[in-house]
Amino acid sequence: MTNPLIVWNGTSLGQERNEGYKSAEDNILAQLYDMNIYKTCLSQFAYVEADILINNRLPIDYQLSNGYNIGFSYWETTKLPSSWVDSMNQMDEIWTTSSWAKNVFEDSGVTVPVFNFKLGVDSELFKPVLKQKPHYPFTFLCIGAPSTRKNSQMVVDAFIKLFGKDDRYRLIYKSVDAPDARIINDRGELTSIYNYPNIVVIDQDVTLTKLSSIYDLADCLAYPTSGEGWGMLPYQALAKAIPTICTDETACIEYAHLSIPLKYKLGTKSMSGIYGDCGNWAEPNFDDLCDKMLYVVNNYEEVASLTYSNVEKVYHEMTWEYVAKDYKDRLCQILKKLETKH
Repeated sequence: MTNPLIVWNGTSLGQERNEGYKSAEDNILAQLYDMNIYKTCLSQFAYVEADILINNRLPIDYQLSNGYNIGFSYWETTKLPSSWVDSMNQMDEIWTTSSWAKNVFEDSGVTVPVFNFKLGVDSELFKPVLKQKPHYPFTFLCIGAPSTRKNSQMVVDAFIKLFGKDDRYRLIYKSVDAPDARIINDRGELTSIYNYPNIVVIDQDVTLTKLSSIYDLADCLAYPTSGEGWGMLPYQALAKAIPTICTDETACIEYAHLSIPLKYKLGTKSMSGIYGDCGNWAEPNFDDLCDKMLYVVNNYEEVASLTYSNVEKVYHEMTWEYVAKDYKDRLCQILKKLETKH
C-alpha cells in the first residue's frame, strides 16, 4: 500500500489539555511522529478517505471510514452503556488502556477484537526519586476534582478528621475547576474549603510542567477513586516514586500494588448520568484511607523506600517511549493485513 492515510479522530487536537487523559492523546500522537510512522498522514480530517481511522472518542461519537475502523475508548465501571456496545461493534477492532477494561468490554457484549495498550508518562518530567524525608509541613496531595468519581470529598474529610488545623500537616487540593469538596463547620454547615487554614486550593488547569512541580510538593498522594480506565494521575505520582494510596480496583489493579493499595467494596453509590445502569464501581473504604494516611505519616521512610524500590524496577516500562511501541506494532500489523487484501 503506497502512502496509506492514517487518520486520528480525537477529542483534544488543537486544544490545551494537560491533566489525566487530557495529555494522553497528544503524547501518543507525538510518539507516533517520533517513530516516523506516516509522519505527514496523521490527521483529524478526511474520515471517509482514511485507510485506517482511529476514533479516540466516546463510542457515540465514532466516525466510519471506507477503510479500517478502530474505536479507542476508556471506561470506569463493570458494564458498558448498551448504546456504546452497538457503536463499538461497528468498528473493525477496539483499543483500550488496561486488561481490566478489555475484560469489561468483552463481558458487556463487544464482539470485535479488543486490544489493550497502556498509557505512559513523560520521561523528562516524571522520574522516580527516593524520598528521604517528608516536607514540613507534611503534605498530602488530592488531585482529580471536580470529577466526583475521584472522591476528593473523602480525602478532605479524612484529612480534617486526622489532622484538623494542625499546622504540621497540609493538604494540597488540586482541581481543574471550582472544587466539589466542602467543609462542615462546627455548626454542621457546609462551607468553602478555600479558607481552611492548612488546605491549599489550586483550582485551574496547569501545564504538564507545572503539574509535575505540584507533585514534587507532595509527600503522599491520596487517591480513593471509584473507577479508572487507566488512571494517569496516580500513575504519574508513582512514576515519581511518591507514596500513593490508590483504590485497588478497576484499571488501578495494574499498579496500585507498587505503593499503598486502598480497600474498597463494589457498589452503585453516586452512580448517575453517564454511569447510570452500568454495573458497579469501587466504593473506597474511608476508615482504611484514614489508617493508611496515618501509616504513611508514621512510617514515611519505610513507605517511601518501598515505593521507590517497586517503581524503579518497572519504570522503563512506564514511559511513553516504551508503551508507544505497542501502538506502532499494532498499526504495522493492520497495514500488513491491508496490503495483503490489496
